[in-house]
Amino acid sequence: MSDRVIGGYALRRVLGRGGMGEVHLAATPTGGLAAVKVIHPRLARDPAFRRRFEREVAAARRVARFCTAPVLDAGIDGDVAYLVTEYVKGPDLARAVRDQGPLSGGNLEALAVGIATALSAIHGAGVIHRDLKPSNVLLSPLGPRVIDFGIAQLVGSDTSQAILGTPAFMAPEQARGETVGPFTDVFAWGGVIAFAGTGRSPFGGGSPGEVLNRVVNERPRLDGLDDGVRGLVEQALAKDPRARPPVSRLLADLLGGPPTSPASATEAVERTWTTPLTRPPSPPHLPPAPPSSGSPASPQASPTSRGAVPYGDVSGAAGGSPALRGAPERTGAAAEGGDAVPYGGSAVSAQGAPASQGGGAVPYGGSVVSAQGGPDSQGAVGGARKKGRGGAQWRWWVGGLVAVVVGVAVAGGVLRGEAWPYESGFADGWEVGASEAGTAEKDGSGYVLAVEDGWRLWKSAPRREPGGGVVVSAKAELREGAGEYGVWCHGGSGGRYEFGVSGAGRVAIVKRRTGQEGVVLYGPEKAASEGTNRVVAECAGGDGEVTLRMWLNDRLVAEATDAEAPLGPGMAGVHAAPEAGKAVRVRFESFALRPARG
Repeated sequence: MSDRVIGGYALRRVLGRGGMGEVHLAATPTGGLAAVKVIHPRLARDPAFRRRFEREVAAARRVARFCTAPVLDAGIDGDVAYLVTEYVKGPDLARAVRDQGPLSGGNLEALAVGIATALSAIHGAGVIHRDLKPSNVLLSPLGPRVIDFGIAQLVGSDTSQAILGTPAFMAPEQARGETVGPFTDVFAWGGVIAFAGTGRSPFGGGSPGEVLNRVVNERPRLDGLDDGVRGLVEQALAKDPRARPPVSRLLADLLGGPPTSPASATEAVERTWTTPLTRPPSPPHLPPAPPSSGSPASPQASPTSRGAVPYGDVSGAAGGSPALRGAPERTGAAAEGGDAVPYGGSAVSAQGAPASQGGGAVPYGGSVVSAQGGPDSQGAVGGARKKGRGGAQWRWWVGGLVAVVVGVAVAGGVLRGEAWPYESGFADGWEVGASEAGTAEKDGSGYVLAVEDGWRLWKSAPRREPGGGVVVSAKAELREGAGEYGVWCHGGSGGRYEFGVSGAGRVAIVKRRTGQEGVVLYGPEKAASEGTNRVVAECAGGDGEVTLRMWLNDRLVAEATDAEAPLGPGMAGVHAAPEAGKAVRVRFESFALRPARG
């Protein structure tokens, strides 16, 4: 393991090597993860390269993050030039196809949408990728992410250097040394999708000269490519740049409707993405993020939970709340005899008040909340089931949700025959009502949690998690007050994993167990937040270990591993909690569940 530090980034291990230098997994100054491309010294010493580097990096930083790995930082220190991008956990497309074979059906179509969305963001910033190829498409748990946009320009624009790149995915005008533009990337898009769907380059193999000759003069070989994308790929691979569709038309045709925004297209992909197909090697265990002043580390932290500290400040994981400090819920005798809260009700427990214990299960659709930050019995297991809301084809998400109501059979609490993804309009069994802790209510197509001072409130989705791993997502806005909110997963009578963000933009992953203090597995750490935030969480793993990841507005902001009595699949939902002395009101615009793959 390297201990080299560049620009404040501690390099941990090499992720890959290329003609321009090496890419390293690195720890950021705040304890997060990033990918750092260290440029070869022979290039970094060249004054012309330095000028191009500054120009191209400035342009790349303008690229929106939709289906891309955004550029976070860059600099030149002596003979070392470096470029920092978001770390994307997942294999590249070339490796996935090599290891598992071609993509087809919904996965291939989602890949096509994702890469086209990335090109839309790249071109919107005035940047041309110039080197789109399978190894520059990473398959993250949320969908494809395009990397290295504009980087090819850094090594110059002479034809020989371009040809020495990846001839199989270069457009005819690029091979001839002519002017390139967005249409050049559209040609590469066609080649990449053809490769993904067939497992081979549309212009075959051989020497660079042989391949480029076929690129310029011969028709692409597309036999075996799915009919759903073949027509668009043929158009994208037209020899004449003027005959190729612009990226906006690619997206409109793929999504089956009028032109849509990159944000909507990105969400459409993320809700239905079921790759990566190949699990990459686990990154090294990095030191935990430095604890904030609101959540000091403790020597009692679990050594097998990365960055784990006892949860001494509930809202401190997202902003600080002394009133909720360090008081686990007492379990009492009120429910010892098996008292159950009726369907649609809520069980609440204040600090020191009796709480549900043992057979005191809350029927499906109910909710248990506890004050003073204590973990508690999960109101998301057992009880009667209602019909779930099924998943729609991925291309329908942008034009509006097409709900498919599916019948479900229950056997031992396991749902059978449910369609994925599950996307909620909050009208299909989400609990509404008021209690001492606060209220849960419908608000148009949204769902509002209003929580009183000193309480923590969470609600279960009316759909059990799929077997294996799960990806949970919600879009929410803090409307009034101050506090934290987010999603949770792997909930049951034993506890849950919470993923929270505060109004101040601090993120944390917390494990809560019945009758115990919460344990912070990550954070609290500052992250780039917005007025309305999209929180995405992944809970996956097996063999005695659960991997937890959190994205905020499509950026990976937190990662942790729990190997000490990890929680298993159960229920998922949303949560909110105020800061001390305040109340909080959070509106959730959307909620989705889907299986995690990889």
